[in-house]
Amino acid sequence: MTRRAVIFDMGNVLIDWDPQEAYRPHLPDAGDRVAFLSRFFPRMYNAVHDDPRSMSLCLAPLKDAHPEMRHLIEVYELEWHRFLGGPMPDSIEILDALHEKGVPLYGLTNWPHQVWPPHEIEGVENRDAYGFLGKFEDIVVSGQVRLRKPDAAIYRYALETFGLRGEEAVFVDDLPENVDAARELGLHGIRFTDAGALREELTQLGLL
Repeated sequence: MTRRAVIFDMGNVLIDWDPQEAYRPHLPDAGDRVAFLSRFFPRMYNAVHDDPRSMSLCLAPLKDAHPEMRHLIEVYELEWHRFLGGPMPDSIEILDALHEKGVPLYGLTNWPHQVWPPHEIEGVENRDAYGFLGKFEDIVVSGQVRLRKPDAAIYRYALETFGLRGEEAVFVDDLPENVDAARELGLHGIRFTDAGALREELTQLGLL
């Protein structure tokens, strides 16, 4: 069956997302940052992800339990824009090329619903920095549907929502476990490493 549609992850495929940079001013030692991001940061992520409430309400128990971490928790709670480096130009060029060829585009992202759609980039005058999102037919956001990659359930949900069979779709993600899960359901999975390699594989598939 011909692959006729492309499903994109967002973070570090189309949108630069870097918690290392967000926490560098607060944790200048690289070892401290790695320890925090590997041990404590997932607790914050999990606290907000499947909860319909605001980030502040979701994170309040963590701040109460770990007052020494309050300032670090509040970076995630109040300064989400610092995690974002903006759209990735080379990837957006590929997205634009697919759109111009009439290839249906969809999104499937692990992203907290409280901060979706992404905020404008601080200090950037372009008020439509994320205007490329308007080129998608639909986007499934994990925090909105309370499912997460690589759980097979979110891929099934996305395919049903998009009206696609796995054999019709290409899925692009930077994390190997997410790509592997998509392949299990029949999608053509592409592990994103750089825009050049992505363009080459999409061209081989006849989409570019």
